[in-house]
This record gives sequence, C-alpha cells and structure tokens, in this order.
Amino acid sequence: MSANLRNIDLNLLIVFEAVFSTGNISHAARQLALSQPAVSNALTRLREHFDDPLFVRSGRGVKPTNRSLQMIAPVREALQLIRRQLDGGQSIDLATYQRKFRIVMVDTLEPVLMPPLLRDISGHAPHVSIESRPAWNSRVSEEIVAGTLDLACHTFPISAPGLMISTICDCDHIVVARRDHPRIGKTLDAKTFMSLGHLALIGELRGHANIDRDITSRGGIRNIVYEVNKVWSMPAIVGSTDLVCVLPRRFAELMAPLFGLEIYDSPVPISDQSYHMIWHEKNNDDPGHKWLRETLMRNFQAGTAASYPMKPSKPSKARRPRP
Repeated sequence: MSANLRNIDLNLLIVFEAVFSTGNISHAARQLALSQPAVSNALTRLREHFDDPLFVRSGRGVKPTNRSLQMIAPVREALQLIRRQLDGGQSIDLATYQRKFRIVMVDTLEPVLMPPLLRDISGHAPHVSIESRPAWNSRVSEEIVAGTLDLACHTFPISAPGLMISTICDCDHIVVARRDHPRIGKTLDAKTFMSLGHLALIGELRGHANIDRDITSRGGIRNIVYEVNKVWSMPAIVGSTDLVCVLPRRFAELMAPLFGLEIYDSPVPISDQSYHMIWHEKNNDDPGHKWLRETLMRNFQAGTAASYPMKPSKPSKARRPRP
C-alpha cells in the first residue's frame, strides 16, 4: 500500500473494508447504502491500482486474497483513526449495522457464550454475523495482529505486542461418566478413578491444560484408552461406554442431560484454569468491536455467573513470556 497512495480515493478503502468485513459484495453495498454495481466498480478501480484481484468468489460470497489480508489491518486502523477524529466513533445503529466478526472460541466455552450472543444478534443486530475459526490454531496471535481475526476466547493468554487480554472467568475440572456406571457409586474415589479407562484429547491438545501434569504428579499415570481431536465428541462417547473423562465443569453441566452423564468431583486435585478474551488494542474503541466484547460479557455474567464464578478483570496488555 505504499505506492501512489495520493491517487487513492478514501471511499474506495471504505468499500474495501466493507467487502472484507461482510464477505459479500451485495451485503457491503447495503451496508454502505450503495448499489451493487457501484461497489463492483470501486473494487475494479482498487484491483487496477494494486494489480491484484483482492477478492475471489467463494460459495455465495467472496474471500480475500493474500494481498487483501496484508492490507486490511492498516486500512482499518487508518479508517478508525479518521472516524474517531470526525465523529468520535462512539455509537452504532445495531438495527442497520452490518459486519462479519471472525472469532476463535475454544470448544468448551462455545456452548456457554455463543447461544446468548446469537439470540442478542437475532433480536437487536440482524445484519451482524459471526464466523468461528479453529480454536487450536498456532497463528491466533498473528491473525489478531494482522486484523484477519477480530477476537479470541481461549483457555490460555496469548502474548504478542499490542494484544489486550481480559479474563472471562475461572473454571474447574470435574470427571464425567455414564449414569449407572457399574464401577462407580455415589462418589468416585481416587483408586477407582485411576483404574478406569479414560477418554482424553490427543496429546498436543492436552498440552494446553494442566490435567495430565496434575493427575500424574498427584495420582499416577492414567489409562487413556481413546484419544480424540475435539472436545464435542467426548460426552457422546462417555455416555455410551464405561470410559470416564475430565471436562470443564460448566461444559459438562450443559452436556450431562443430553448424553446421560453423571458428574463427579475429581478425586485427584486438578488446578483451575481461566478463560481469556483477547483482541488487538487498535480495536479498543471500535464501536462494533466494543459492542461485541461487552455483549459477550454482559450475557455471560447475566446467565451463567452463578455456575461459573467470575474473576473480575480489567483489560491489560499482553506481556511477552520471559525466556
């Protein structure tokens, strides 16, 4: 974006950002109160200027090229600076606001946070959509910095310059087994727990939690019979076998009635973890992004605080881990 910037009409960059955010030329046109041919014409001018297609067809919409992915962060930062200077950027009209947010949501938090957010979107922000990206992506921090990912809700804080972190909640881990398990009574003791077959995430995913470390140091090596690559498959498998598994309490409470599960306190102490909300500091005052963060937290606090104790937290800048 360094060449011939003097020749770029600011309105073209506004169109570029709208198409990138919505992933659809027609939606971008409605958001900007323009005709679809006007948006297409603007894209044609941008393509000629940058000598790149910028967007290619994908399903019913468009997806950005690598050049667009490189451009979006500085374009958004520049537009946000201009908007803040001109009108303060303090409010949005949810009834007409159009934007696609790209987020990472760890599996065990998704059924807790997303249903109330989606109900809020349906009732108040009908032109907002959410695209959920893979949670166990090693490039999450890079994508947030680049502007191709808006928000991450994860079980571990991600460190990179410019990232903001706010704790969503603490969570504790419990053990689940099928109802009427032949070897478990009203309570689960450590000897039985360690002797049973276990279902667990694959090793590289278990590494994000302290479960293995704590169980090994406090109880011994557990008998892992089957390893899966997604948390969502664990309740169904446990509900129809004699295996047991360790899950975050709130997630287990939601899944238990669906799959016939019993919940037990872990007889081997497992350290609590925290869920964190992570975004880039350049989005702190973006009115749409601020609405997303505040709506997520407000709905969570209103609906689940009693079951999922909150840990008050103010957003803080991420720090690089010491070597």
